[in-house]
Amino acid sequence: MLRVSATYPNLPGSHFDGDDYVGRHAPFARGLLEPLGLRALRITIGTAALDGAPPPYWALSELIFDDRDSFDRAMDICGAALMGDAPRYTNVDPVLQISSLIDA
Repeated sequence: MLRVSATYPNLPGSHFDGDDYVGRHAPFARGLLEPLGLRALRITIGTAALDGAPPPYWALSELIFDDRDSFDRAMDICGAALMGDAPRYTNVDPVLQISSLIDA
């Protein structure tokens, strides 16, 4: 399984609307990506660092696909729509990472 992580760093001057991300953007993304091979979408919204300071990341999303080809095809088809929606909930560019999903 392939995991694509999108982390949204909490940078000085940045903002992130977690309610919009979870309530509107995630269903939008799921609707576009599930027919194209999305197996799961997991979202974590940052609340605080361990010492109680603001969270180092606003959010972390994980998109699970069977393989890289499935993900690449999905992004070719709807990646522009997904990234174009980002200004509605944040002014931060996500950091993306491709990983292998391993159950231990």
